[in-house]
Amino acid sequence: MSTDDLAGPPGGVRTMSIVRWILVAITVFVAIGSILSYAAVRHGGAASASSGQRYHCPMHPSVVADHPGECPICSMTLVPKPQAVPPKPAEMKPRAAAGVAGLADVELTPERIQLIGMRTAPVRREAVGGELRTVGVVAASERGLAQINTRFSGWIQKLLVSESGERVRRGQVLATIYSPDVLRAQQELLVAHGWNAAAPNGQDHDDFASGLDANARRRLELLGISPPEIDEILRTGKAIEAIAIRSPVDGYVVGKSAVVGVAVQPGTVLFEVADLSQVWVTADVYEQDISRVKVGQRARLELSSFPGELHTGKVSFISPTLDSGNRTLRLRLEFKNRSDRNGPRLRPGMYGTVYLDLPSTTGLMVPAEAVVDTGEKHYLFVSKDGGRFEPRAVKVGAHFKDKVEIVSGVAEGETVVTTGNFLVDSESRLRAAIEGTSP
Repeated sequence: MSTDDLAGPPGGVRTMSIVRWILVAITVFVAIGSILSYAAVRHGGAASASSGQRYHCPMHPSVVADHPGECPICSMTLVPKPQAVPPKPAEMKPRAAAGVAGLADVELTPERIQLIGMRTAPVRREAVGGELRTVGVVAASERGLAQINTRFSGWIQKLLVSESGERVRRGQVLATIYSPDVLRAQQELLVAHGWNAAAPNGQDHDDFASGLDANARRRLELLGISPPEIDEILRTGKAIEAIAIRSPVDGYVVGKSAVVGVAVQPGTVLFEVADLSQVWVTADVYEQDISRVKVGQRARLELSSFPGELHTGKVSFISPTLDSGNRTLRLRLEFKNRSDRNGPRLRPGMYGTVYLDLPSTTGLMVPAEAVVDTGEKHYLFVSKDGGRFEPRAVKVGAHFKDKVEIVSGVAEGETVVTTGNFLVDSESRLRAAIEGTSP
């Protein structure tokens, strides 16, 4: 072994020393990078906190944080929340007239709009009028109803109309009644009339006899005996035992309580007769259609039992009060009633569709499903650029099948949400609640 081999270190030691210093240098660089990155994050977080920037989850707007991160519910990345820019003095105008209390504007991405199946429609100016359709019920006219009773007591001797529903004519005898009171009054009339005829000539006797005759005649008239019947009694000179009860109108017997042999008292209703040559139809219209209905307005009626057959009438009365339960107004219409061998065409109790002819005009129309009706207010969502949807309070007018007239709140050409507005409404309420409680 030589002297040089004993004095110098082995060759592998020098190599290991170089590798060790390289590893130390790498460790130092990694530590410096971590320190700088941590300082940058701290500086960015402090800047974000100092600027008031907040972050929220697009799917769960209730999740709000003051630093970037993930949603604890769905693990989506939190996105910066738009900061409200203070309006300029010239732009600070109240939005109470257009906005809706408790709702806020909603911003949706195209993906979410497609996901909820949203559809929109433009606000268009269309013809308003033509006709108003509602449901009507046929009823007997109160002017054609007659209750037949007596002004005296007695017993029903004979019934000439023994069934309800029979058609009767004016003056037709319905029943006969024996009444001792009427019989006594007839006898008094005959006696007074005979005395008047046999009285000697003289002014005092003539006045006295004439007075008795007139009083007896007047007594029978007050008992309901007609003048022709009284003349017949005087002509024959005999009292009538069975007093005829006659119908005062043409029509149908809709009620009967008379039975042979039954005792009757003054005021007892024996028959009810309805003149159905003209009938009433009652119909209800909604509160928003009241201004479009007038007395004398032309109307048409189509019965469910006779499809395609139209009856023409008119509005005769508009109720002065509104039904507070269903917010409708009662109308009364008059129709002439046709009859055939089977009876009247319009029968009380029938249902049908009433068409009211309205003056034609124009108005702004939207699909009926676009309007959200809370019972106290109406509003809809107007589509704006950039996926923004603005709640807008509106005043509705007439309803036409699947469309609604908008009196105020939107302009022609604006676009409104028709399908999916329930989801938009829910998110608008949630966003309004968050913005109302956030600092």
